[in-house]
Amino acid sequence: MKLKQIKRLLEESEWKLGILLNGFDDLKENRVKWISNGIYKNKWFADPFILDFDDKQVKLLVEEFDYSIHRGRIAKLVIDRESWTITDSKIILDLKTHLSFPMIWRENEHVYVCPENYQSGGWNLYEYKECANSLEFIKQILPEKLTDATIFKDGTDYYVLSTYEPTPNGSKLTLWKSDSLFGDFSKIEEKSFSENIARNAGAIFSHEGKLLRPAQECNKSYGHAISFQTVSINKGQFEFQEEFRYYSTHPKYQRGTHTFNTYKGLAVIDVHKLRFSFLGGLYVSFKNLLVKLHLKRPFEIK
Repeated sequence: MKLKQIKRLLEESEWKLGILLNGFDDLKENRVKWISNGIYKNKWFADPFILDFDDKQVKLLVEEFDYSIHRGRIAKLVIDRESWTITDSKIILDLKTHLSFPMIWRENEHVYVCPENYQSGGWNLYEYKECANSLEFIKQILPEKLTDATIFKDGTDYYVLSTYEPTPNGSKLTLWKSDSLFGDFSKIEEKSFSENIARNAGAIFSHEGKLLRPAQECNKSYGHAISFQTVSINKGQFEFQEEFRYYSTHPKYQRGTHTFNTYKGLAVIDVHKLRFSFLGGLYVSFKNLLVKLHLKRPFEIK
């Protein structure tokens, strides 16, 4: 095995999903229903978005990462609400390039999905076809290597908010604007933060009369925590102010958290740990020591 492959294995993450029955309020009170993967042992699921739910099950769109192929795909999960176990997983989009963060946008009784696929060189819009359990390509929204991009609508204006390669986990958030979901988006501004909290951790949502943007805190590592930022919009200009920062409270998955999404009062998050906790922990600690001694540049996991 090559040194590069060993390094990748030692830094490899394993993710776990959690459901919050009362949305954002449950996150603050640490009331999380942690999800068991059930029979799906050689893979993990992350970047969750809520597709639908009832009193018996929750349906999510997620990144499915199978260790045997080492590439992200978009999957639809069914979670049983009695056992909080994944009972079904179906791949709904599989490309030759890595897929993740299947952002859901609902409009005119249609469900659209815009997954991250920066390796393809663009950010694309798909429509979810429930009967076929698949995503149908509609158009490319932007020819940019966007990372965890989201859409937000203010009045009649549509906005795309995203970081992008080659600095996806940094301090700069870029915004694009269009008068139609299917129109052309033009870059309008870049917002700079004093720390690495630009990358999205989910879609903007409303809570107690405020707009909140979940953002990833990547100061220590990718997906270290979630920064919840109030959003103010004045004549098309966006301002963000952190209100609350969430760190993983799972007893084992404490390396970080990087996704929060809510739909009709229900919310979902993810948390992660090193796949090989002991050896990976030794390697990461050694690497961090080299950084402190200025013998190695900080490494940014993508």
